This record gives sequence, structure tokens and C-alpha cells, in this order.
Amino acid sequence: MRNLTILMTLGTMLVACADAQDDGMSCAELARIRAAEQVERETALQEQHEVGLPDKSELQRKFIALDAETYRATIYEECLRGRGLTPQTE
Repeated sequence: MRNLTILMTLGTMLVACADAQDDGMSCAELARIRAAEQVERETALQEQHEVGLPDKSELQRKFIALDAETYRATIYEECLRGRGLTPQTE
């Protein structure tokens, strides 16, 4: 499951970098949007998995948030590299 997530992340990063140049978004804005989309997708999947269960996994939700922050930072860095920028020059 983790390998699939990594593969999907890499594919999304490539598309995200291409989209950012076309849409005129900053890398920070693009990264924030992509991370929010990831949280939404993974939270929805988690909720589907927990349907009918008496307890909800707060720990899993915290992991989803941590993964999204890592994903946001990765997208941001890749976008900057794709544009030939550094965090200070954006």
C-alpha cells in the first residue's frame, strides 16, 4: 500500500509541476492545494473503511495529516526545482 502511495505521489508531482506553470500558480499555493486534496481523498477512504464501526481511528487521521504535510513539502520542492527556483526566489 505504501509503494502505491509513493508511486501515485510521484505521478501527481509530475502533473502538478506541469499544471503549475500553465495556471500561473505559485509553487506554495499548488502544494497546499494538492495536499488538501490528498487529505480529502484519504479521509474519505478511511471513513468508508470505518462505516459501522463503533470507534473511529484518530491516530489514522493524524497519520493522514502528517503524510499530507510531507506530500506538500515534496510537491513544493519539486515544483521549485522544475522552475529552476529556490525557496528564497519564489
